[in-house]
Formats: sequence, structure tokens, C-alpha cells
Amino acid sequence: MACSTLKHYYDEEFDPKLLDETHFSHGNIPIIEESVVYPVRILHELFCSGKVKGDTLLDVSIGGSVYQLMSASNCFKEIYVMNFTDCNINHFKKWLETEEDATDWSFVFKKVCEFEGNSDKWQEKEEQVKKAIKRVIKWENFENSAVKPQLLPTVDCVLSLWQLDGVSKTKEEYQSNMKKFTCSLRPGGQLILFSAVNMSHYMVGKHKFFILPLERDFIRESVTNAGFDIEKEDYLSRKVITDIVDYDGLLCILARKQSECPI
Repeated sequence: MACSTLKHYYDEEFDPKLLDETHFSHGNIPIIEESVVYPVRILHELFCSGKVKGDTLLDVSIGGSVYQLMSASNCFKEIYVMNFTDCNINHFKKWLETEEDATDWSFVFKKVCEFEGNSDKWQEKEEQVKKAIKRVIKWENFENSAVKPQLLPTVDCVLSLWQLDGVSKTKEEYQSNMKKFTCSLRPGGQLILFSAVNMSHYMVGKHKFFILPLERDFIRESVTNAGFDIEKEDYLSRKVITDIVDYDGLLCILARKQSECPI
């Protein structure tokens, strides 16, 4: 399907709460083992192993999602959340400020706490994540510039789930955005990137949204071209066929920045 016939991440039809309810936030979602349990297990293992360390983390993930931060809050004292639209930022803040119409993430918090051996402590975990979040930032004019340094300190880790291929319209844009959104990462810092492989679309309600189809080798090449050495890679082939999303598999890359931003 041509890109012009699909909705885009910035369109008013993009409803971040409906995105959560369709793909991420509860156990009745058909792809929940892939869309949520897989990444939270990988993140739990990475943060528990000591392979990822530091004090400050920047999160750049899809919609107003929270689940990627649950294990991160065990390691990082300061978490900065960055997004591209007011709609997604406002939705994330509803959860942060415990508003009634926020997404209910209790299912995922309980799952993460099961991994940690404290399944009855999920509410404490939720408060831990909220306390670690120091700022929610909008990346203005991201098509033309990197993140303004006055908005964000140099960070030790950048974490991104399912985001760059949703906001990049071409492979050239994807590679440029990869470099720009990791510019706040210090040399020697680490990138944790989750990306779908050969994904054609995803559904939010009745609307079909564009996502840039990317091959596994291209994603790896984009990471190395942005000045990173890949330290670890994990791949999960698609198991569940469903109308809400289409992809070949899910890729996680852990990489270390070796140089200043090569923009």
C-alpha cells in the first residue's frame, strides 16, 4: 500500500491511548508476547546483567508508552522522555500525573515485577518509575535539527522502541534521524534500539498507519553509520498473524557510541 494512502504518526487520527489498548497495555492483545513481553524481558536481562550502566537515560519511544521504562528505573537515577507531538506528550503526562483517563499499565507492571521476583510490588514499581522521570521534552522541528542541548543534558543511555521507523518517511531520513536523536549521548554511552523488521503498517482503531519498512541489515548498518559499535543483537521472528500489525520479526540492538555525533 502506498505511503500516501496511510495515516501518519502526526495525523489527528493518531490516538495514543487507543494505540496502547490495541498493541501494548493488556493481556488480551493477540501479539502481547511479542509487542510487550519480549522487549520487557530483554530490557530486564540487560539492566540486571550490568551490561548497561549509567545515571541518565533518554527515552524516545512510540506514542505515550511507559513499559520500556519499568526496568530502566532500577538503574538510572534520571530519565528524560522525548516525543514529537503534543498529543503523545499530553497522554504520557496523564499517566505521570495519575489522571483518570490515563492508560492502565498495571498488567505490564505486574509482568515486569514477575521477572524481578516481586509480583506483588507492582504499585511501588510504578511510583519508582514516576520518580525517576525528570523531564518530558518535545523535539521541535526534528526534521531539520538535533535536540537542543539546553533542553537535555548529555546522557549515558538512549532507549528507543518502535519510533524512528514511524516518524521517518524514507531510509535517508531514518539514517539522519538516527544520528540526530543520539547526539545527546556521550561517547562510550549506549543505545538500546527496538525496531520491527519489514513492517508494512499498524492499526490504531479503524485507521491504518504508515511505518517505514526496514530490512534487518539496513537497521544494523544505520546504527554503525551513526557512530556505534554493536555489542549485542537479539531477533524474534513473528509468531502471531493478526490484522492489527504486519512484520517479519522484531530486532533489539545494544550498541556503544564511539565518537562525537557524525551529523
